[in-house]
Amino acid sequence: MQRRVIAPTPDSPASHAVGIDFDDTLAAHDRGWQNGLIYGQPIPGAIEALRLLADHRAVFVCTARPDSHLAAVADWVTRHSGLPALVDTSRARSYWLERGLVLVTNRKLGAARYVDDRAVAFTGDWAEALTAVAQGIGLPPDALPRRRPADGRPHTSH
Repeated sequence: MQRRVIAPTPDSPASHAVGIDFDDTLAAHDRGWQNGLIYGQPIPGAIEALRLLADHRAVFVCTARPDSHLAAVADWVTRHSGLPALVDTSRARSYWLERGLVLVTNRKLGAARYVDDRAVAFTGDWAEALTAVAQGIGLPPDALPRRRPADGRPHTSH
């Protein structure tokens, strides 16, 4: 499947941004949670990618960490990338539009693309997506529904 280009347009605020996950995408997280301690070094290529994307789009770092850890994430981003980072815990924000200033949030904002180590790319085929998720969480293949033939009727046994 060919991916479409999502150009920034005035009528789509989400098209202006790229969201990047923090743990195991920007920062190594190989020792686990460690009571929320941010200890990881940058994943190879992550800082260069962050800077490049910030030159072309608004960028936000999205993390599942609680509000109390966001300032430490922002400090890590600035220390390693040299880019200024802003923490925003506002529940009213839906989009991030400012280039050159990295937003750090624990909310999933609108974005043209997300970069995440746990993501499954959805290409319009739920059977493919469900298979990828099932493999990632260890579901046995027989737990998935059998695929229907092109005519849409269920498979029948003889």
